Amino acid sequence: MEYPDRNELVVVKVTQILDYGVFAELLEYDNAKGFIHISNVSSSWVKNIRNVVKSNQVRVAKVLNIDTEKRQIDLSFARVSPQREKQKLAEFKQVNREENLIQILAKQEKKKFDDVWDEVADPLIEEYGSLFDAFEKILFGEDVEKIIGKNWVKPVKQLVEKNVVISKKVLKGNLKLSSLSQDGLEDVKEVLSVIDKSKCCSLIYFGAGSYAISSEGQTFKDAEKSLNGIILEAEKVAKKKQVSFEFKQEEK
Repeated sequence: MEYPDRNELVVVKVTQILDYGVFAELLEYDNAKGFIHISNVSSSWVKNIRNVVKSNQVRVAKVLNIDTEKRQIDLSFARVSPQREKQKLAEFKQVNREENLIQILAKQEKKKFDDVWDEVADPLIEEYGSLFDAFEKILFGEDVEKIIGKNWVKPVKQLVEKNVVISKKVLKGNLKLSSLSQDGLEDVKEVLSVIDKSKCCSLIYFGAGSYAISSEGQTFKDAEKSLNGIILEAEKVAKKKQVSFEFKQEEK
């Protein structure tokens, strides 16, 4: 039986709720059993444990202690922040999705899952960091023949095209415009018209000369290129019209 490491975050499914604690299956470890004492169910005081935890609920827990002789794993929900739980669950779902796609490929090519994983998944993960990143590159036309071999290129490409949808990447920024000119309002409108005409950027007015700008593309690089191009063009018009122009891009 494989055990997690102490302090590791694991994805679990609640299987039994008692007055003094919760039993759960560790989904990443062949459904090994773990226990969460009521004192570790929540960071706040728990009056009724069933108001905090639900049967069959999938949660993220932190490993507190492991007793391999007794085959006992002590866990905690309370020591996992909402942000870390969200991140861990997202990673877990992505891994499951990737494994399902390799399973489809193995069935399609009439090969064993482990063999396909060794020949396709492992080399792509080593090269790109994750299967999803590799699939994204393949969708954008990247040649992976040297990584997985010529025989796998066509079936992998077909798999990705049928089963993977890449959501567009969005970049946002804040723009401030102001003018003391007599025709300042019209000058500001002319600057904004440059952005409004763009097919890849959208503009929202916040008030007091503040605007939110967003740009989208197939990749962050594409979105950034479009955003920078529009901002540069709008800034030129602003300079010509003597309109104060201040833009700050938000972090990705």
